[in-house]
Formats: sequence, structure tokens, C-alpha cells
Amino acid sequence: MKRVLDLKAMIATVKLAAGDYLTSRYKLPAPDDAVTLELVAPLGQGHVEAVAKDTFVFVLNGRFSINDMLLEKDDGCKITAGTAFNWTATPATYLFVMSVLETADTEQGLVSIDPFAQMSPSSPPPVEYLTGPVPTCQSAPAWRSCAGQFYGGIWTSTPYSRKKVPYVHDEFMYLLEGNVTFTSVSGEAQTFKAGDAFLICRGASCSWDSQENVKKLYVIFRPS
Repeated sequence: MKRVLDLKAMIATVKLAAGDYLTSRYKLPAPDDAVTLELVAPLGQGHVEAVAKDTFVFVLNGRFSINDMLLEKDDGCKITAGTAFNWTATPATYLFVMSVLETADTEQGLVSIDPFAQMSPSSPPPVEYLTGPVPTCQSAPAWRSCAGQFYGGIWTSTPYSRKKVPYVHDEFMYLLEGNVTFTSVSGEAQTFKAGDAFLICRGASCSWDSQENVKKLYVIFRPS
């Protein structure tokens, strides 16, 4: 996959019948079997037994409950490997789901990503990738699991431009503030704004151009 996938636009075009959380799924292209990327259309209620994967769930539309946690539209959380759960979903609910195998023993439960979490300074993009001033960046990590390869949180940055570089990780992003334009090696430009949710997979090569401050929710799988 060489372009950015607009996930909210996709749910209006893919053939995905609503039903059980485990079976009403549309598999998105992934570089390999190390990560699973899917759109899910759950409806009603059900139960899921514990599995050996850490799973990030993001609500693209509707409302989705996991045990006692209610996820509204544009909310997300990680279901830790080994966690069994009950779920409920309202009509027209669509999810983005990202799963990675966890081989270590971990504490079961749910991990939310707080968009208002306190931020700390974080490293900017490598200077050799930039085409302008170095931005000021901050982040608030929510978790790191699967031998450090699977992690998510909140990230902010002042405006910057970066040349086209190949992604060495799979990254889900939901823009909380600002906008950004990605341009692929073929010259296709895609602009995303606050409220958009999108996916970039390993192997894609694109530039980044943000003309205003950006704040995003991110979830990354970066194989070692």
C-alpha cells in the first residue's frame, strides 16, 4: 500500500455487513502477518474470549462498549492480550482494529488514550529529513507492549515540512487539531484535517507538510 488510507471515507465504500464483532470484518492490506489491520462493523452484543494479541480499537462511527468502558465516536483503547470481554454496539458502528501478537505475560485490562494527557518534550523528526525549521514536539505515551514494538499515545508539533521518506512502521493517526498534507512519490497529495482518521503502512513513502500546529492520537507497530 503506497498511499494514505482515509479510514472514515472507506467505511462508506467497502462492502461490510453489520453483525458479530469477530466476523463482520474487512481486512485492510498489511505488509505481513506481524500486524492485522481491519475495519469492523459490530452490531448488537456479544462476548469475546481471551486472545494472545494486543488489540487497539478506534470508533470511526457510532458507539462501542467493552465491558464497562463506553467508547464514543473518535475514542480508542487497547485491549490487552489475555482479556476476555463483553461488547455492545449501536447501529452504524464502524471500528478500526489493529492487532499484534503479545508473547509476554501482561496485566489484563483496557488502556485508554487520553487526548488531554500531560505532554512532555519529545524528539523532532531527524534534521536530515526536514526541508525547513526544526519543529518543537511533545508527546504523552499511553502504552508500549509486544517487546516494545506496539505503542500509542498523543503527539503534538509546531508546523514543519519533511521530504519523502519510506515508513518503517505501520501508523494509525487521528488528528485532534490542525491539518497535514502528505504527498506520495507519484505526486498524489492528500490533505487531512482535525477529525480525520487515517493509516500509513510500512513501505509507503510520502512527505509531510503542516502549516499550523498539529495534535494527533497515534498507534504504531514498528517491528524490530
